[in-house]
Amino acid sequence: MGKPPRRSPFYQPSGFGISMTHSATGRFLSLRWKLVLATISLILLISLIIGMLGLRRFDEQVEQVLFNQYHSLWRDYEIRIESTEQRLINLSQEFHMMLGQRGSLSMDQVRERSTQYWHEFELFWGLRGLSVYNVELEPVLQQGHTGLDNDDWLQQILSGGEPGSRIHCQLECLFEVGVPVLVDGDLHVMVLVTDLAEVLVPMSDHHQVQLALFSADSGPGPWGRKLLSVTDRTETLKLLNGLASEVSLSALADKPQQMELNGEEWALYAWSVGRRGERLLLIRNVSDLTMGERAFIGDLLGIFLMAVMLAAGLGTLTLWRPMGRLHRLGRALPLLAQSRYDDLRKRLNHRPGWTTDELDQLELTTLEVANQLERLEGDVDRYTNELQRMAMMDALTGLPNRAMFHHEMAKALASIGRTDEQIALLFLDLDEFKRVNDTLGHDIGDELLKTVANRLQKSIRTMDTVCRLGGDEFTIIVRGLESEADIHRIIHQIFTSLQQPLQLGRHTLIITTSIGVVFCDNPMMRPEELLKRADLAMYQAKQAGRSNYRVFNEQMLESASRRLMLEQDIRIALKERQLSLALQPILAMEDSRLVGFEALIRWYHPSRGLVMPSEFIQEVDESKEGVELGNYVLEYAINLLARCSQRLGNDQFYIAVNLSPNQYMSVDLVNHLQSLLERHQIQPSRLVLELTEESLIKNLDRAMAIMHQLKAMGVRIAIDDFGTGYSSLSYLKQLPFDLLKVDRGFVADLDNSDVDRNIVTSVIDLAHNLKREVVAEGVESHDQRQFLKQIGCDFAQGYLYSPPLDEHQVDRLMDMIDTTMRWPEEERGVQLLGRQNR
Repeated sequence: MGKPPRRSPFYQPSGFGISMTHSATGRFLSLRWKLVLATISLILLISLIIGMLGLRRFDEQVEQVLFNQYHSLWRDYEIRIESTEQRLINLSQEFHMMLGQRGSLSMDQVRERSTQYWHEFELFWGLRGLSVYNVELEPVLQQGHTGLDNDDWLQQILSGGEPGSRIHCQLECLFEVGVPVLVDGDLHVMVLVTDLAEVLVPMSDHHQVQLALFSADSGPGPWGRKLLSVTDRTETLKLLNGLASEVSLSALADKPQQMELNGEEWALYAWSVGRRGERLLLIRNVSDLTMGERAFIGDLLGIFLMAVMLAAGLGTLTLWRPMGRLHRLGRALPLLAQSRYDDLRKRLNHRPGWTTDELDQLELTTLEVANQLERLEGDVDRYTNELQRMAMMDALTGLPNRAMFHHEMAKALASIGRTDEQIALLFLDLDEFKRVNDTLGHDIGDELLKTVANRLQKSIRTMDTVCRLGGDEFTIIVRGLESEADIHRIIHQIFTSLQQPLQLGRHTLIITTSIGVVFCDNPMMRPEELLKRADLAMYQAKQAGRSNYRVFNEQMLESASRRLMLEQDIRIALKERQLSLALQPILAMEDSRLVGFEALIRWYHPSRGLVMPSEFIQEVDESKEGVELGNYVLEYAINLLARCSQRLGNDQFYIAVNLSPNQYMSVDLVNHLQSLLERHQIQPSRLVLELTEESLIKNLDRAMAIMHQLKAMGVRIAIDDFGTGYSSLSYLKQLPFDLLKVDRGFVADLDNSDVDRNIVTSVIDLAHNLKREVVAEGVESHDQRQFLKQIGCDFAQGYLYSPPLDEHQVDRLMDMIDTTMRWPEEERGVQLLGRQNR
């Protein structure tokens, strides 16, 4: 798809009106209109607030009127109920005076007279019923309405001796008053009943409200209630049906409600009138209040319209012309962002007048800013180019740095499938570069890196890219590969170029490097993943020896995963104490006296069984677990030495423990050793720490400092596997060691190789000249022992004497030898100790 047309970064309005356009920041609206609209909005807001406050106050007054009407109706209702109750009580007294003789009543007279005059009672007294009940609440006289479904009410009147009243509703609502009377000298209750309409009808007429009385029971009618009575049934019933669809009956009991129906406003009031929950609903037309509210809203709208007209007029009169000048400046300012400085000056065309104001100052400032920006823009262009080069290039070598590497790697990956079938990434790490820095200094190291960068650039093709990731790590992105053989030619050229002797000051150096190679034909591969794979391959090349290279394969990833799992297993083994030590005796060649043991670690894995050190030591030596494992072995060995000394009753022998490079360089080694020796009360001279040449040479200064600290404590040091590493005599002369151990590889061929015999003889002579003692490893035959004894070797260890012994076998050995530490007869000793550990 094509790109959309580019919009102009600014808009030049013409004529009178609101000018808008789309830009990078949204729609454009001129400032003059913003001020006019702001003024209008402010006045409208003030008017709106005043109007809302007034409308709110009006609504509050309407609500207050409704509440006042509610309370007025309620008070009138209560007054009429009390008046009716008092009238019926007075009627009971008149009835007593009319029927009684000499102040007393007899039941026969009451029955006779009430039957005789009942129609007059109904007509003139408005009674609906007359009943008399004895103390057992049995009716002894009943005229007219005689329903009674609540004996508790009568019982309360009998108990209290005071008149009582209630509203009782069934098919209609009646008002009942009970009065205690004496008939034939016994206490009775006279109940007078009248229609509740006598209370409600005057209220309806007096307050101009329509009334509806609802039963507590469900039935046909509005709100699902049975309608007991209603004023003006035809009109009111229609009104009730309409209101029932808008509001619930329970909501009306909470507070008065105002509703609109059929174009009119109605106020609704309700309360309970009976003990079973009968509801009295009062409806009043309040359309006059609504008309007043509408008139008030109309006045507010008029005020708003006047406010808008006033604000528009004031805004136009006071702000239009000044804003025109400001608008012209606003149209010119976007030219600054486009670096169109000449057009800006033409657009402003500033001419000073008789007086100046803030707008004149703003125009002058804008012109000055344009001049400054024009000068700065040239400087920024120059500095930007330089900063871009510095940000993507290594300051020391001038090669692309890590950031540029990721950029170039992404480009190379994107080319796969278009211009390239596959690419390759080379990861280079200089061999022993840290040694150069430590021994010759960082200045020499920097010069070495510069030389390596130059030689790498000369060794590759023009289409390839060399980058420096940091330190002594370099990468080469190889493009346009036709076959993997092209990589081999490039690597050969790199090795040949780097291995040319290099003269730096007084030093002549030969540079070697280890290279990891990874091929890629997948454009979706991430640069970080390729770099990780090349790093794994380089690590394999390091392990294979200097000046080597390896091509990545999936087994390398599996190996890394296995190494991670092994580290996890080692952590579990240390926690669960799955590791133990085997001790191989070390004997004096002169008199076959036991002088010490070498501690060799054994791992009894719960599922794999016995795991020998060769299967895990090298994998974990360089990890954090390697240091933890070394500390575990040290503590185990010193504890074992203390127990053997106590069992034998002799402390004239030592134990030798191998240290990994990481453990030896640990800052806590000396303090940890001192703490262990003091805790187990072991003389420091009875501990021999075995170090390889390689672990010492990697950081000679640090190694020397630690060795001097150990020697000051009294701990002895042995150089292990002598002859398999650097074997530098200059280093050997500087190291304060005590024992030199000849590697088993030289001892094994003493019977057959004159070269090995000469090497071993020279090593022993060298050690003796340096006042050091020699231990020969791997002695397995009598001829080897005889030769070593003849050339003056001090000590020996190997299967000729004993294989490594577990703790139980060491205990048996302690029982076999006496305090002179003389080794048992050879064949007998081998038989007793066995060769199962071989």
